[in-house]
Amino acid sequence: MSRVFALHDGNLNDRQVGRLSYDEDSKRFSMSVDSGIPISDLPLSLEVLVNKGNCEFGHEDTLRWVRWRLCPPGRQNIMEILAGIGLKEYDEFKMIEASAGKCDKDELYLLEMPPDTASK
Repeated sequence: MSRVFALHDGNLNDRQVGRLSYDEDSKRFSMSVDSGIPISDLPLSLEVLVNKGNCEFGHEDTLRWVRWRLCPPGRQNIMEILAGIGLKEYDEFKMIEASAGKCDKDELYLLEMPPDTASK
């Protein structure tokens, strides 16, 4: 089953700037950024990806972006952090879902899209 999240930016009046998808069967991420948004308006984490001349990103680039937003697995108190969100082991998808994609580096956040609208 594929889960799709709208990616919003609080610095752009909560405008949707892209989509993050996760396939629960293959455990693979993908992401797209709205090509109509000027690169200079995007947060650095997305600007760097889009500067490569692409607005669609496969698993490796998206996983790198997801990991950039999360506590690293080697963090000293990682087990306490995981327990705080109800996890027993490090799982990038469950962590990004639990945090709604928020991090201290920008104002991006994720909102899950209902299955019937995710493909539109």
